[in-house]
Amino acid sequence: MTIATLQKRDASFWDRIATKYAKKPVGDADAYEAKLALVRSKLKATYHVLEIGCGTGTTAIKLAPIVRHYAATDLSHAMVEIAENKLTPSSPQNITFRRGSATDEIEGRPFDAVLAFSLLHLVDDVPTVLEQVVKSLKPGGLFIAKTECLKDRSYILRVLVPLLTAAGVAPKVLSLSSEDLHQFLTDAGLVVEETLHFGKNSSSPVMVARRA
Repeated sequence: MTIATLQKRDASFWDRIATKYAKKPVGDADAYEAKLALVRSKLKATYHVLEIGCGTGTTAIKLAPIVRHYAATDLSHAMVEIAENKLTPSSPQNITFRRGSATDEIEGRPFDAVLAFSLLHLVDDVPTVLEQVVKSLKPGGLFIAKTECLKDRSYILRVLVPLLTAAGVAPKVLSLSSEDLHQFLTDAGLVVEETLHFGKNSSSPVMVARRA
C-alpha cells in the first residue's frame, strides 16, 4: 500500500472511534501528570512548539499556556474537530489545531520543540517520521516522545494485539523495543538525553532528545 493509502486507513480508524476515545478516562492519572510535569520542566515561555498526533487535544490545552505558540496536528478529522470544540474563551489563545500527518511540513517551522505522545508505535515508518521531526526542529531543538514498546510486553499481549488489529478493534501497532526506539532516534540525528518511565507500565518510555 502507498503512504497515502496507509494514512487513509489509519485516519478512518481514528475517525470511527474518536467520540468513544474522547470519553475514555486517562488510564494512569498519576503517570500522566508526572509526564506533564517533566515536559513543562523542559519547555520555555519563548518556545514555539509542535505536537504531532495530538488526538483530542487534552495535552495540548494543558501545555500551551507555558509557551509562546503551540501548534497541534492529528491525522484524524474527527479528533481535530473534538479538540477544537474543547476551546473556550478561557482556553489558551496561542494554540492552533489542524489536520495533518506526522510527515507533513507544518507552517511555523523550525520549532523549538516537537512532542509526540503515544504516536511512534502507530506510524508505518518511524525513520520517515523522525526525518520530518528533525527537519521541523531548530538546531539544538527538543524532541520528547512517549512510545508504547510492544516488543517489551508479555508474549500474550504481543500475540493479542495483531489479532485485535485484524478485527478492527485496535489500531496497527509496530513491534518496537526501547532499544529499537533509541536506535531510531540516534540514526535520525537526535541525541537521547533521558529515558524515563512513569507509573507501572515500564514498556512506555518517555525519551527526551535533542537535534544534534
